[in-house]
Amino acid sequence: MQIDRASLKYTVKERMRGHYGTLFGITLLPLIILAVILMIVQFVVAYEITGSRILSFNFVSVSGPSGQTNLFLSGRWWSVVLSDLVATSASLGLLSWWRHPDSKQSIASRAVAGFSPQYFPGLILIFLITEVLLNIPMNLGDTGLWWSLAKLVWFVVYIVIQLGIAPVFFVYMDLCDAGQGGIASIGRAFQLSWQLMAGFKGAYFVLWLSLLGWLLLCALVFPLLWVVPYMQTIFVAYYEALRQVKPDLIPTVA
Repeated sequence: MQIDRASLKYTVKERMRGHYGTLFGITLLPLIILAVILMIVQFVVAYEITGSRILSFNFVSVSGPSGQTNLFLSGRWWSVVLSDLVATSASLGLLSWWRHPDSKQSIASRAVAGFSPQYFPGLILIFLITEVLLNIPMNLGDTGLWWSLAKLVWFVVYIVIQLGIAPVFFVYMDLCDAGQGGIASIGRAFQLSWQLMAGFKGAYFVLWLSLLGWLLLCALVFPLLWVVPYMQTIFVAYYEALRQVKPDLIPTVA
């Protein structure tokens, strides 16, 4: 059994109709707030370093009086990691909304669902594995020919792994809600995610490719405001569709 992309996207658009404010509040508003906080923090640190002699300032780097870039502000890795973590938390709240759209649970509590004590300890470890540990080989500094080839091979392996564990955060959330969570269940969450995606990794990759056009439109600000909730909702809906295809794999959640 396959999941029809066109039907999935149509269902998502219909479910989004009349609920955009809620979806914006769950998925995009936390990222906007985080971006503002990061800019304020960077400005404060820049001022502490350079005082009134700030030589250059942008969102990713600040040069101090000595002309050397401050390590805290150089590169975007830390802001990207924080953004991914916030987006991951929001995706759990989005899954909750998809299942219970009429619930009285507030938008704010759904947006920070991943930071609740029930989920956060396990989710942070899963996040470090999927978003940090697996990316280390791609960020090592050696640029020799053989190392570049090794990076290329790892990139292909990395894509396959990420496709296989794509729903791991949702799976872990469901395990927790079914009373089977905790740090000890992290390995089981990865195992069940891989089993859930068996036979669907290629289709999931094609789904990603089908959304590239929307990502290109994000060069404009306005489409971004709709695309982010739309894409995150699609991945939530795909997970729910996978659960229907393999109903006995993941514990049932009320």
